[in-house]
Amino acid sequence: MPKPWGPTTTAIHAGRRFNPTRAVTTPIFQTSVFQLLENREGAEFAASVEPPAFYTRWGNPNQSEVEAVLAELEGAERALVTASGMAAFALVFEAFLKTGDHLVAPSAIYLGTEQLIRRWEAERDLKVTWVQNTLDQGEWEAAIRPETRLIWVETPSNPTLALTDLAAVAALGRKHGIRTVADNTFPSPIHTKPLDFGIDLSVASATKYLAGHSDVVAGVLAGREADVVACWHLSKIWGPTLDPMAAWLLHRGLKTLALRVRRSSDNAQALAQWLLWQPHVARVDYPGLPTHPGHVVAARQMDKGFGGMVCFELAAGLLAGQRFCEALEVITRGVSLGGVESLIQHPASMSHLKTAPEVKARLGITDGLLRFSVGIEDQPDLIADLEKGFQAAAGAR
Repeated sequence: MPKPWGPTTTAIHAGRRFNPTRAVTTPIFQTSVFQLLENREGAEFAASVEPPAFYTRWGNPNQSEVEAVLAELEGAERALVTASGMAAFALVFEAFLKTGDHLVAPSAIYLGTEQLIRRWEAERDLKVTWVQNTLDQGEWEAAIRPETRLIWVETPSNPTLALTDLAAVAALGRKHGIRTVADNTFPSPIHTKPLDFGIDLSVASATKYLAGHSDVVAGVLAGREADVVACWHLSKIWGPTLDPMAAWLLHRGLKTLALRVRRSSDNAQALAQWLLWQPHVARVDYPGLPTHPGHVVAARQMDKGFGGMVCFELAAGLLAGQRFCEALEVITRGVSLGGVESLIQHPASMSHLKTAPEVKARLGITDGLLRFSVGIEDQPDLIADLEKGFQAAAGAR
């Protein structure tokens, strides 16, 4: 039975049954294979699900420990860690979709997920309906077909921080017998537990807030035992295994997850409000602002803050965005998010430079848009750095 612990106690202690030693911190089991004490063990392990001491592609104590923690944090029956977030997403697609099926997904979505969907369209004849207004439940309902097998949501979305009502989408999935999946990378289970709202599977790039130190690439999926085991059987064959060192780093990061996420969320809320008053800013997207279209939904399904991601648009456009990023000293230019350090990127000249204009328009990426992953630095230092960016961007046209 799950312990009635808070998130930090859970992150520190939930997986300790997988530590077979007396070390307070579980050692790194940097091994590909484990000794079998007798022949019978080999047969038992080969027939079991994710044995922690057989062969590391099947399981490893470091993997088992961090999966136990993640399952508890997400309120799931089971979790599975993978070598990247995209590996976790691909496993879900492979486990629960087949050729010719139909998928419903938001039109503004993480570029990697869109590329996965496009590949399935081209190679597996996947049919896709893209939902434009994720707050319009009628549009989600209208997208459903008899052959719909999966509803995929992001909330808040990447990169424009659009909100989706998780409970409403989950109810829609149950009504039609469709599996629902939520990419929970941005809020993490500290702010949102999708399964609490009826979503079937919560997936995430653990590279981001879960690990939190920009030193490991990992993914996770969490949900019902049967669903996660189905994905594990595929993982055992494909081999997107999270290595023991990475699993250990992920667990170490989780121990401070609640502290880090709440600090970055507090910083983001303050900075979003400050950005509203800056003359060079055309708009600020942050779920914690009453002006955000999804604020009411966010307030209902996000707990103790609205996350560390802020998007804001410079009125002067492309050149201003480039100059802004180049002038920063504390805030690092980088395409990821969720680390202790603040990261910023200008999608129009960086991650989405080669993206077709019509796709950028659908994703909400304008020439002046900046995606700001707020870290845990001191607020005055971040504000001073942002002011340098505004000074550099002034006069750009």
